[in-house]
Amino acid sequence: MTIAILTDFGTSDNYNGVMEAVIKKLNREADIIYISPEAKNFNIISGSYLLYTSFRYFRKNTIFLVVIDPGVGTERKPLAIKTRNYIFIGPDNGVLYPSIKADEVVDLHVIDNEKVYLSKAISNTFHGRDIFSISAALLSLRVPMDTLGSKISEDRIQKVDFSVRVENNMICTKVIFIDHYGNVALALRDAKVKLGMTAQLKVGGRTYQAWTASTFQDRETGLIVYRNGYGFLELGLNKANASLLLDVKEGDDVCIEGSILVDFSPFI
Repeated sequence: MTIAILTDFGTSDNYNGVMEAVIKKLNREADIIYISPEAKNFNIISGSYLLYTSFRYFRKNTIFLVVIDPGVGTERKPLAIKTRNYIFIGPDNGVLYPSIKADEVVDLHVIDNEKVYLSKAISNTFHGRDIFSISAALLSLRVPMDTLGSKISEDRIQKVDFSVRVENNMICTKVIFIDHYGNVALALRDAKVKLGMTAQLKVGGRTYQAWTASTFQDRETGLIVYRNGYGFLELGLNKANASLLLDVKEGDDVCIEGSILVDFSPFI
């Protein structure tokens, strides 16, 4: 069975390697794939985007092990969730929510059975090793999910707010992801734009002009607005960093003229 890992641990430390070792010690046949070992530190918003734009490309019954967990060691719950096609394991901080919502929750448990933890003296700062990895390994061996802990309802878990509002013909939403090129993805999915148009953007009280495009080469200079590779509305520059020009980060508000859009859906 495949276990797909997404963490913000990076590659210079041994955290990811130790998690893999825990899994392989219990199930040496586990097929481990990384969505990314270098998600942005503590960034639940961008982590939720990375998971959401990835999970559908994996085969059915893949287990997604997600450790972007700035609240590790607190009262936030460790979760194991079965959806129609997959299993998700990670902290109850909203990082899993868009993906489990999209694939429809079938069964949801808090991992609170201490008998399945790696040891009786678990670390308050490394639940990825002591709770999440061991849970993923057990589920990959087809141990029933209710072995991990108590069942709870979906309405008791944390969500991330990606609300969309309309103000004076402007559609206002949030920056959801900035890739390493500096392209700025917005929380508008299934986006379709009218090509060859100009649009005003408002960011933090500042106003910018952008041009709708189908790809970066459509315009040598200036901001472009386009549908990205995962279907989200995105702002970019040809061979330059749009996030620096706009001075934005994940979670910031962006408003854009609604007239350039043929269609879109809120992220969740």
